[in-house]
Amino acid sequence: MTDRRAMRLGYLQRHAGALARVGAVSVVGILASTLFQVVTGRGLGPAAFGLLAAFLSIVNIAAIGGSALQNSVAVSTARTLAGTLSRPVTARRWDGALVEGVVLGGGGAVVVAAMAGLLAGRLGTSPLAVALAAATILPSFLLSVAQGRLQGADRAGAVAGWSTGSQVLRLALAVAALLVGLGAVSVLVAVLVAITAAAVGATWQADRAGLRVTAAPFSAHSLVLIGLTVAFAWLTNIDVVLVRTSAPEHPAGMYAAAAVLAKLILIVPTTLSLYLLPRFVKRGYDAPTMRFGVNVVLATVLGAGLLGAGALAVAGRWVILLFFGTGYEDAAELSVALALAYVPWALAQGLLIRLTASRSRRALVALVVVAVAQWILAQRVLPDLHAMTLVIGGLGVVVAGAFYLLHLNRAAAPPSVPSAEVSA
Repeated sequence: MTDRRAMRLGYLQRHAGALARVGAVSVVGILASTLFQVVTGRGLGPAAFGLLAAFLSIVNIAAIGGSALQNSVAVSTARTLAGTLSRPVTARRWDGALVEGVVLGGGGAVVVAAMAGLLAGRLGTSPLAVALAAATILPSFLLSVAQGRLQGADRAGAVAGWSTGSQVLRLALAVAALLVGLGAVSVLVAVLVAITAAAVGATWQADRAGLRVTAAPFSAHSLVLIGLTVAFAWLTNIDVVLVRTSAPEHPAGMYAAAAVLAKLILIVPTTLSLYLLPRFVKRGYDAPTMRFGVNVVLATVLGAGLLGAGALAVAGRWVILLFFGTGYEDAAELSVALALAYVPWALAQGLLIRLTASRSRRALVALVVVAVAQWILAQRVLPDLHAMTLVIGGLGVVVAGAFYLLHLNRAAAPPSVPSAEVSA
């Protein structure tokens, strides 16, 4: 027992400093992202902000495959560098991850652009705004490919740096646009420019380091990894769009503002994943280490989530007024409940680090089933925002519970079989 405690203490001491540095860089990005929401909320007003939030959710959902691709590339890169591939890969002229990025990003952009008229009519805006949203998709995928290479090579600081740089640039451009009197479309242009600049810089760094993914594109494993992240992102982002299309403008704007604060907790497991995912891949065969790592993640996420919800309970109205200004007072009533509803989702995202490392097919099935349930339940309860909040929280508990059971199943796998080679 003493040896085990010493081992765990050694793990914490060895990784705490690096995690703290990644966290510090990420905090700057979090602040920039939050200020972006504050600036646009104050500058555009509740109705336009609700519209902008819905558009940004569409952009995130359409381009969230980029984040999924980042996880896939990171796992492939980590496995390649660790020498855990089941068989040697053959040299290929084209980078498999780059092919995936171009196909998925380009395809997503084409689909969204083709639906410009339909989306513009549904959300009450111009096709130009939808076209600009579509234009962000391809560079976000290319940025994710480069970040996946860097993450898989244990360069979490660089990954956090490029993400933070993009958020800071986005904020600066949005402030400039609003100061000269431009509207929501100009904010989408700011997002496009910031993502493109970060994609160019991160790709240059990854190329200089010689990091390439030589595995074939769209393998069974990469599709599972992409599906995991896409499904989870859909579940945690589609609520704003559902509310926007099913509730009046003012309540939808209030919900969007409350959701911005509630979903900040999801940044904690996202930051932890930057550092831990490649390490979970390489140490997947070590069940005690995996259990300890997952427990640390869950404790960290739970503590941060309850702390955030408590802060909103005490000072939620003041925070809403500070961040979004007058006109958003009604969002304070929703913010605490939404914050609590997203705590189980944050725990599930923490568990998803482990399940992504092991490329769990069962986790993907669970997410698809819950996504169907979410859509059906949302149609039944909206425009009742309180009922929608209960639906979000309840489904979060279901997903977190299912993920924890899958994690326990992985921890019970025979230690002689590397978990990087076996899918749950």
